[in-house]
Amino acid sequence: MQFEHLFFEGIATAPRRKSGCRTRALVRPGGDEPAEQVSGFIAALLQRANLSAASYRGPALHRRTAACLRFLGVASADEGLRRIECDPRLTQSALSVALLGVTEFFRDQAVFERLGSAVLPELLARRGRIRVWSAACSSGHELYSVAMLLAELGRLADAELLGTDCRADAIEQARAGAFDWEAVASLAPFRRERYFTRYGNSGLINADLRWATEWRQADLLAGVERGPWDLILWRNMAIYLEEAPAEEVWARLTRELAPGGLIVCGKADHPPAGLPLERIARCFYQLSGSI
Repeated sequence: MQFEHLFFEGIATAPRRKSGCRTRALVRPGGDEPAEQVSGFIAALLQRANLSAASYRGPALHRRTAACLRFLGVASADEGLRRIECDPRLTQSALSVALLGVTEFFRDQAVFERLGSAVLPELLARRGRIRVWSAACSSGHELYSVAMLLAELGRLADAELLGTDCRADAIEQARAGAFDWEAVASLAPFRRERYFTRYGNSGLINADLRWATEWRQADLLAGVERGPWDLILWRNMAIYLEEAPAEEVWARLTRELAPGGLIVCGKADHPPAGLPLERIARCFYQLSGSI
């Protein structure tokens, strides 16, 4: 089985340059460049992907510029723009580097222990069938982690599982269920054996979990998936957004929750005041009112 067409975090390489697209040899990128050039590069990259640069905090994106230029094999923001203009295929891969979300299976063990021992069983007991949405899901590690928990509860068939992300290559990898084996190796041995088949340096998640999940490319800043959702995972994205867009996303997600539904966020994420959300544990916010 071949996985070479897929993007794996940390090992992506840019395609070779087309003839006629010349750039200088790589030097330290982003070091002494004017901030407006760097900002213009990121803004142009986001614009090419139909994303709003104004929604993201400038310093956060600025910090990713050097990695993005290294991926493109260029020395400056101007050269990065020329490289993408010469080869538009690079846009999505460069975007993934710029917006790379740190993700892994069962990231923040305490969160997933609570999901498996309390939250999911309670939701299933109350609803019978539940809907789970992983918003800005990256390459799908966290939604697949929820799927594993549901399988271990014997309730995988009783859940609708949706993952969305603005990056096409992230969604492609999630849909394929193929991951770098280093990421799979971090799992407990019984989960590696139950849910994955190894092919060289890659691991393919089993068909039951792949068939149980749906993946869709979508920009969370442009709109949300129609609810009601019993559980929404939105982790570690808000800290990269400007205050107003972050608050708007929080409000939209809250409106799509089912009664008693929950949003699971990152440790540094906090909903704005005024929303009908109650903190029931670290990283867990439940819609207030009757259940």
